[in-house]
Amino acid sequence: MPRGVAIAVSCIALLFNLDDLVAALERLGSPGSLLDFLYLLICAAAVGVVCWFPRTGALLLWIAIPLSAVSGDIALLIIVGPIICITVTAVGTLRFVVLDAAALVLGTIALTIRWTRWSHNFSPILWTGAFLLAASTALGLVLRAVLNARSERRHQEKQLIEAQKRAEEAAEQERQRLAHDMHDYVAHELTVIVAALAAARARREAGQQSTELDAELMQTLEQTSRKALDELRRVLRLLDGDDGELIPGSLSYPPSLSPIPGDRHGDEGESVAALVRDAAKDLQVIGDEVEIAIDPDVAELSPTNEQRSLLQRFLSEAVTNVVKHGGHGSRVRICANTVDDGWQVSLANTLMEGASGPEESTGLGIRGLRREAAAQGCEVSAGPISEDHEWMTTLTVPGRPAF
Repeated sequence: MPRGVAIAVSCIALLFNLDDLVAALERLGSPGSLLDFLYLLICAAAVGVVCWFPRTGALLLWIAIPLSAVSGDIALLIIVGPIICITVTAVGTLRFVVLDAAALVLGTIALTIRWTRWSHNFSPILWTGAFLLAASTALGLVLRAVLNARSERRHQEKQLIEAQKRAEEAAEQERQRLAHDMHDYVAHELTVIVAALAAARARREAGQQSTELDAELMQTLEQTSRKALDELRRVLRLLDGDDGELIPGSLSYPPSLSPIPGDRHGDEGESVAALVRDAAKDLQVIGDEVEIAIDPDVAELSPTNEQRSLLQRFLSEAVTNVVKHGGHGSRVRICANTVDDGWQVSLANTLMEGASGPEESTGLGIRGLRREAAAQGCEVSAGPISEDHEWMTTLTVPGRPAF
């Protein structure tokens, strides 16, 4: 029942019965005055609470019916009864509505018999009671339909708002996923390209050109450029809607954990050692000093597809950060070893003076890695490890190695 209607009915009940209650209080002490006062009080309370507590109001009305028969006053019931019947029919359960209607029918018959002094002639009281009962029940059913329609409309509006909210959240998640894809792959490849070209220029200016190194550099640049171009095309197709269809029955987009076309890091079944060596090669080709230390228990470990994708992203982000913050010719140490509850891969590098420090980074890549790692029960950490301007990034994967 709407709050405004409930308050209005309660106020009407109080004002309507106020004079009668005051008069009954003044007559207390005379014969039958206590019964009259109790009858008026119950009727007033029934109307006052029925909108808030329909069953309580109906029960009070049922109590008021025999009191009316004893006191000989039925005028108040002619007003209170329909109000209770309309409200209970509108907001009560169907089972209780039937029970209330049966009680009112029996009460009407009992009052008719009381007032006709056991006569077999139908009294106008019976017809009046039947009319009021039928009319109030019909009005209650109409009000019930209106309230149900209103409730259904509110429910649909709520569902629509929730659907719009889920769609906005899905769009935001997709936007963040695309941003992470661009950062993890395209930014990595472009960073390696820039660093490789800077290394080539530094060798030329120093007179240390090498045909073999230049050939390897050109090959790396070609492969890296193709990978960046392939990823850009994939993202553009996704933005254009070719590959960005929703998964049926959901508002989420398909994950982008599949390897990039032409990416040598994404071969299914590739071991941890192979992925680590590929990352080291990216750093060596731009002139960094790379040291690799791989535990034999981890060297030939074949991680799951999810773990391999996470490790690939981790190494990509770590290599990008080395290039950005380590400067040309930085010393890098890549380790893969077992830990108490699993295995981990770490990459430590020096931070050369003059290079952009980690404090200037946006942190987008590490935040995305940590979220993805947490979803798989893994952990990513990054921070300084000594006073000699060194930085370490670590990926820890739970579970013993399986070969």
